[in-house]
Order: sequence, then C-alpha cells, then structure tokens
Amino acid sequence: MVEFHPMVKAHIVTVLAGSLRTGSLNRAAAKVASEYLDDQATVNMPDLAPVPLFNEDLEQSGIPTAVIELKEAVLSSHAVLIFTPEYNLGIPAVTKNAIDWLSRPYGDGALTDRVIGIASVGPSSRGGENVRERLMHICAALGGQVYPESLGVPGIVELENDRLPAEAQGSICGWVDEVLRYSASRHSAADTNTS
Repeated sequence: MVEFHPMVKAHIVTVLAGSLRTGSLNRAAAKVASEYLDDQATVNMPDLAPVPLFNEDLEQSGIPTAVIELKEAVLSSHAVLIFTPEYNLGIPAVTKNAIDWLSRPYGDGALTDRVIGIASVGPSSRGGENVRERLMHICAALGGQVYPESLGVPGIVELENDRLPAEAQGSICGWVDEVLRYSASRHSAADTNTS
C-alpha cells in the first residue's frame, strides 16, 4: 500500500463512478479509491443513477434533489476523482451528464477551482486514453485544476470476486496518493496567497 502523507488529512474528496452497472470495472475502481481514502479524508460518493438528463427546463423549474446532492458534494470538496469507462472512443452518457450538470450555472459551475483527477479502467490496451484526454480538456475548460497525470488501467476484462486484481488496486491507490499531494500543494498555495 502507498504511504500516506499527513498534509492531506483534512481533505474532502468526491469520488464519481461514470458507470451504473453493478459489476462495472470503474465502479469497482471508485470503491477501491473510496476505501483507500476512508481513514485519510472525508469521502463523498454520490450515486449518479438518479441524476436526470440535463435539461435547462428542469434547472429553471426546480433543480432535482439528486442534482443538488451531486453539486453539494462537489462544492464541499477539495478534490474530485472521476472513474469512467470509455464508450465508443468517447465519454459515456452517465459521466458526461454529471459534468453537464456540474458545469451549471454557466461561468460558475461546481468544478471551478476543484482539483480533478481522471481515471479509466478497462480491457483496452490504452486504458481509456480517449475518454481521459477528452475529460481532461473539458474539465480544464470548466475551470477545474486538472491533475496532469490521468490514470489508465488497461487489460482488465472482468472482476475477480467482485474486486479488481491486486496490481490494479495498487495502481489506483498510488495515483490517488499523487492526486491528494497535488491537491494539498494547490490549496496550500491558495491559502498563502490569500493570507
């Protein structure tokens, strides 16, 4: 297990799983990250299943509870970790829909100034490279402080006893530790500049 650095102890982290399937590789990866963070940070893991498709009419008539809960989780966080599959060389609807809601209101979305880490687990030898690149570009455009090293965990076809292989878990935990160190350094710099 990767050694944890105490400087990020007080962090609040939101973990998003961009797949609704029970046996999803990326949902399992998000669970690994959440469990690893459990005694190191406060962890939010909102369920994206009840989040409706983005519709500006809904936004104007009354934002749905699931969307409010998603936004509140992200707004309360120092860092957001997104674990998403790659569908048809792009971003799955579940992941993109969450990002669309989080981007609102225009110019002042919930991802602004949040450190964002992006990861993908899957059977491809490229570890979801397309989805990771596209999400990094989108999240940066929305004002997020995107961790420059996304994580691709390639060659994983299925879970073993509902868990990812040990090597994949180790990669995820190591990457999470890196994102938290990056987040801590960004927030320390921000605190210094405002004091």
